[in-house]
Amino acid sequence: DPLAIILEPVGRNTAPAAAVAALVLLERDPEAKMLLLPADHLIRDVPAYQEAVRAGLAAVEHHRLVTFGIVPKGPETGYGYIQRTTTEATAGAFQVARFVEKPDLARAKEFVASGEYLWNSGMFLFSPSQYLDELRRFRPDIVDACRRALERSSRDLDFLRLDAEAFSECPSDSIDYAVMERTSDGVVVPADM
Repeated sequence: DPLAIILEPVGRNTAPAAAVAALVLLERDPEAKMLLLPADHLIRDVPAYQEAVRAGLAAVEHHRLVTFGIVPKGPETGYGYIQRTTTEATAGAFQVARFVEKPDLARAKEFVASGEYLWNSGMFLFSPSQYLDELRRFRPDIVDACRRALERSSRDLDFLRLDAEAFSECPSDSIDYAVMERTSDGVVVPADM
């Protein structure tokens, strides 16, 4: 059952949205895990998806922040890429070497040929407390604004409405830029799903 449907009064990208969810989850269960999934993904191989999530959960138990990288089927210039290291940080999860924005075709071909790069799925798994700790470290302004918006929020049937003024003051940033590209605890789970 959903804990809450949280409504953002304005879009502020994924880092603030995840921060609000993490703050809500921590109030209910300090041991909770967060799986963030874009609404527009098509997952064709559900068992492969479930296996990737299991590998991600094991990494989270080792205090890692997980992103999922899609095994590329060919060079693609419309996706960002994640370069992984060659050694596993935990079973099925590799340390992130770097994130690369959408490359041109020549670079995309090099990335795919190397076998070191995965498509950036925009899917994440972590503990709310570790995500907030890392976000506080790199972007405390986002955590502060989200906390204020949540403290001033109101309930309306099944909805939790964030305070518009407080949330509007929150900087817009993605999880990738705000945390994953900066943390030393980031890992990527390759997924062919």
